[in-house]
Amino acid sequence: MNDRSETKPPADEGRLDRRVRRRWRAPTAAPGELLMRWGKLPHEDPDMCMAWGEGCTKRDGALLHYLLCSKRMTWKDGNPSFEPSFLEELEARGYDLTTLRFSVRKKEAPNG
Repeated sequence: MNDRSETKPPADEGRLDRRVRRRWRAPTAAPGELLMRWGKLPHEDPDMCMAWGEGCTKRDGALLHYLLCSKRMTWKDGNPSFEPSFLEELEARGYDLTTLRFSVRKKEAPNG
């Protein structure tokens, strides 16, 4: 005889799975906005994504990526060494990167 109660997850476990599972999408930025948040590009695994709206350039996104996601190079006694990136440091301290969001808008052009 097959006991189905053994194969069913506890009631709380099913609710937890629904809360943890999330459908990630690629971020989209408004015009003049530079945006960074956790997302998923097509055919990729979820990761930190940058997006820029009309009026911003790919260079702006590259600057944001460089400052927050790239390892920092330091020189000690004439030898280069690499320190963890800002995001790696946050993760090492126990922060959940999927909750990190960064957004900045361009200033309006002066009417002159």
